[in-house]
Amino acid sequence: MKCLERVSIRYCGKYLTSVSLEQVERTEQVYHKHCWYIPTAVNIDLVITDESVMDRFGLEYEGYYLYLGRLVQDKNPDYLIKAFIASGVTDRKLVIAGSNDTDPDYISYLKGLAKGYDNVVFTGAVYGDDKETLLKHCAAFCIPSTIEGLAITLLEAMSYGRICIASDIPANKEGLDDNAIWVKAEDVETLKDAILHVNQDFEVLKPAGLNNYMRIKELFTWSKVAQQYMDMVNEIMSIEGNE
Repeated sequence: MKCLERVSIRYCGKYLTSVSLEQVERTEQVYHKHCWYIPTAVNIDLVITDESVMDRFGLEYEGYYLYLGRLVQDKNPDYLIKAFIASGVTDRKLVIAGSNDTDPDYISYLKGLAKGYDNVVFTGAVYGDDKETLLKHCAAFCIPSTIEGLAITLLEAMSYGRICIASDIPANKEGLDDNAIWVKAEDVETLKDAILHVNQDFEVLKPAGLNNYMRIKELFTWSKVAQQYMDMVNEIMSIEGNE
């Protein structure tokens, strides 16, 4: 990963952007190159016309925890599955939405962890209305990763006003500020406690979801991010014009 980073930065030319403040700081400190911070943008207030995925997987409104992303080790879906099972929660499900065609052994491992637990649901990769529906109706979105940029799935979950259970890594804090149930990466115990916290105090935690929606509206809409790109282009034109 670091080798790819070095090559990418070395040969990219004079102008760099990153979706992560952490990466901006690293680029400037390690490679001594200026880098613009321009985050990912997401849509808000989408109209969903097909919510059949709920019936397809036997899901209820706010009746499940959602993991949505690639099924790879550094995103820690295995720790989430272990934590959910350890929590003993039976009145909500855990939905694992994602795939990884390049590592079928890891997929088999994940499914093996959940063997015998009907309330752990694997949907495979989801797109379009299926993805939006799962995000819109989950009780909590879970992102327990060890490594992330500023994950678009996290921002999408926030755009629906969802409670978020997130590993306390810099990229997640960039998105959520302090508005999350924080867990340690690769730690079953804190994940289990977070799951139980949502299950027991769901109504109390709901305002945190609204705060997430407002944060998206303030910082991560397409109009906001497009303006940042325009500002960067204008700055580059000014620099080039003075050289």
